[in-house]
Amino acid sequence: MVTYFRVLVSDKEKKVVIQITDNPKNFLRIPKENYVQYSKMRRLDIGINKLSVKYLSPEHLLQYFGPVLGMKINSKKVTIINNLEKGGYFILETDMQSLPMVMQTIKKIIALTPQKKYEILEKCLAENSQG
Repeated sequence: MVTYFRVLVSDKEKKVVIQITDNPKNFLRIPKENYVQYSKMRRLDIGINKLSVKYLSPEHLLQYFGPVLGMKINSKKVTIINNLEKGGYFILETDMQSLPMVMQTIKKIIALTPQKKYEILEKCLAENSQG
């Protein structure tokens, strides 16, 4: 299990987009026409050396952190497209003011320790087996 991230920014639309999937091929399923004005942020721009998390699926991250990935963002400023079951991708769109918080959250998730990943996995599996 691996979760892959992609961060897009648009100065014209003043938005930040986080795309999450468990297979890089699923990024091709995302409608490109919606993101023509966006440019992909490089790992160097974010300040990390990879854009993936091993041993956790996108479902586990969303179940543990919630649909806004634990960020404190006004729900009116967020658009969520959860297409994990059909298309294999999850998209979170928010305003450009949230870019520092988005970058901090991505860094935090990617830097999870093996112990924390195990705790998240254990908690998600326990919750799923109960109901």
